Amino acid sequence: MERLKLIQNAAIEPNKLLDKEEKDPLLEDFKAVVRSLTEDALKVINRIAANEMSKPEPNAELVEEYYLLFHYLDFLKRLTSSKE
Repeated sequence: MERLKLIQNAAIEPNKLLDKEEKDPLLEDFKAVVRSLTEDALKVINRIAANEMSKPEPNAELVEEYYLLFHYLDFLKRLTSSKE
């Protein structure tokens, strides 16, 4: 049976490039513009949906398309709001 060999713990310097990755200011500006446009689009689509859903018999296809579009826009908003 082999025995484990103890070795001295070597000090490892952390990779500063991995820890503090600089963010591209142009990318951050682009994300801010997309986030703003997405929030505005969500407001508009919610107003349209409120008008349609207040009808006695809303169009089922339009309601379904509203929810799909809402989820797409919500995903974009979350994507552009992320810190990474």
